[in-house]
Amino acid sequence: MKIRIVSFVGTAVLTLGLAFSASAVPVTYYIDSSQSTLTLSGQAFGLPFAAQAPGSLVDAFTGTITGDLTGGVLTFSGGSSIVALLNPAGPFTTAPNVLDGPGNYGVKANGFITGYGLAAINGVYRNLVFDITAGTVQDSMAPSGQTLTLTSGTLDYGIFLNNTPFQAASSSLVGKGGLNTSASAVTLTPTTLVLPVKISTGVYSNRQEDYLGVIVAVIPAPGLASLGLAGLLAAWMVRRRNARSL
Repeated sequence: MKIRIVSFVGTAVLTLGLAFSASAVPVTYYIDSSQSTLTLSGQAFGLPFAAQAPGSLVDAFTGTITGDLTGGVLTFSGGSSIVALLNPAGPFTTAPNVLDGPGNYGVKANGFITGYGLAAINGVYRNLVFDITAGTVQDSMAPSGQTLTLTSGTLDYGIFLNNTPFQAASSSLVGKGGLNTSASAVTLTPTTLVLPVKISTGVYSNRQEDYLGVIVAVIPAPGLASLGLAGLLAAWMVRRRNARSL
C-alpha cells in the first residue's frame, strides 16, 4: 500500500495508493443499480428471442463484486453476487404454463421448427445471480480470462405447437454462464469499477442466452477507509506531532 501524507498547518491529507499495492488487498465493490444493466438476447430451437413487452429484455443489477487488488490488477476467484432486479416491464406470461408473474426478463419466440411445426414460446427468467469465478481486470484494458457463472436462476416457460399447448416446464440455470469476451476497456480505481460484460452460454437444451451491458460498482468512503487503517494511523501521528510543534 502506497501512502502519501501532506501537512497543512497541523492537519494531514492522506492519499491511499491501493491500486498500486504490492500485496493483495481484498476489496468489495457495491453495484450501482442505476448505472448497471444487461440486455438479454438468444434463441430457443433456433428461434430468436423477442421482448414480451417494451423493456422486458433489459434489466438492472445490484449486489457486490469481490476480488483481490494487487498492483493495479483485480483478481476474481468467486464470492461476487451480481443480482438481477425485478423488471418493471412485468408481469410476464409463461403460457401455456401457469407460472405467470414478475421476473428479470420476459421473452418470447415464434416461428417454424423443422419436424415440429409452428411454435410459440413464452418464457420468464427469474432470480438471476451471477458470480465472477475466474479472471482479472485492470484499468484501460479489456477483461482477461473472466468467467461469469449463474449461482441462482430459473427459466419458467411454455410452448404452443401448432396452436396447441405442447409443453410447460421450468429449467434451472445454475452453472450456466460464459467467458466475458467484451473488447471494451475496464475502468478500475481503488473506489470505482466499470465492468463491460459480453457473455454467451453457448447452445444447450435447444437454447442459448447472451448478456451484453455494463456493471458499475463503487467502494463507499467508509469501506475505503477500512482498507487504510495504517495510513490513517500515520496521518494521526503526523497531526499530533504538528500540533505539539505549534
